[in-house]
Amino acid sequence: MTTKYNRLFSLSLLHEYFKDGINRALALKPDANTKRILGNGKMLFKSLGNNAVVLFKADSDRTSPFIDLGPDIVFRFYLTTEGSDAFFNITKLDTANNYVVGNKLYFTNNPAQASADPESPEVLTHTLLDRAFTKLFTYSFSLGTTHTKTKFKMADSEGNLVSVGKDAAGNDLPTILNLTRDDSKQFHQQVDVRNKVSGVYTITITNDSGATILREETVLIDDQSTGQGILGIVDIKYNTATGHMYGATEYYRLRFERKTAFWKYLVVNKTKSLNLSDPTTNLSIEDSPSGGGPPYANVDFNLEGTEPHTSIKVKGYDTVVFKSSDKIPSFEEPKLNVKLVLKPSDQVMVEHLSNPPANTVEKENGGDIEKEIFVFI
Repeated sequence: MTTKYNRLFSLSLLHEYFKDGINRALALKPDANTKRILGNGKMLFKSLGNNAVVLFKADSDRTSPFIDLGPDIVFRFYLTTEGSDAFFNITKLDTANNYVVGNKLYFTNNPAQASADPESPEVLTHTLLDRAFTKLFTYSFSLGTTHTKTKFKMADSEGNLVSVGKDAAGNDLPTILNLTRDDSKQFHQQVDVRNKVSGVYTITITNDSGATILREETVLIDDQSTGQGILGIVDIKYNTATGHMYGATEYYRLRFERKTAFWKYLVVNKTKSLNLSDPTTNLSIEDSPSGGGPPYANVDFNLEGTEPHTSIKVKGYDTVVFKSSDKIPSFEEPKLNVKLVLKPSDQVMVEHLSNPPANTVEKENGGDIEKEIFVFI
């Protein structure tokens, strides 16, 4: 009799930036504990295009698992990418909090909302974890207050306080620790949780009485998560309450939204035949009525400053600056028919202005995220 494997769950990755929805630089990799679960449970992990699947070996009835691991299991995967700069430039990562360098993405399912419909998978959206640490680290911080004494505590994802090390006698440290500010106005606490499971923890700093929270961070503690190219983790959870383990195949989807930004064109005049200081002529950037088609829309490009700009020159050349009136989405296919026009003659200087490359350096200007495109004429 041939061995039969049944599909436990399927997890697809969808990115709006790509026309086909597939970001081939993204991958899911099981962590060490999940590898053990897969091995002990006679399971297979396979990546098929933009889908990752976990299959279990079936028993002789071809339905039940050959090895039953029970109803309470967590499968954890690292979300990795090649070329992280490009990923950050095309992906909206802000949630209720703005993404900052050092944040990690955390995805997890809700077992009560599991979907057995491949056409309507449970969509997993991310939360932001403040930082990632290995299992042995020193937590250092400063406060913008006059406090010289604080209390430190750390809780697991279920809210249970955990000891962060042992004393000289080998006993667990108290779950609430007293910290004293040093001469450099810093607080420090060594955290050693090498005997604890990897995962998401919350570190809370309160005043000396414990009544007021002064600082709180949600962190990922995992020896591999600080590695280059690791964006975050994905947890797929099964529990007794829902009883879905080894049931109908469940379908999940990680969905990444495309990033939007203002476009700023810097038109650099290298030609001697065009005098930007001539008041009888001026440059204009015009979008097509359709804006180039979905997902693009028509936008105006407004002159910033004067023509030429009084304070911006590129390599000594006069420069004219235009900024889009609205944010423009990042998309694999370019926005076409954005023209550089000389007025009042309506002479088209450039038929199709370039789009910002995916790996362009972004700038923040007055709270706006801008992508610069240089146009030399």
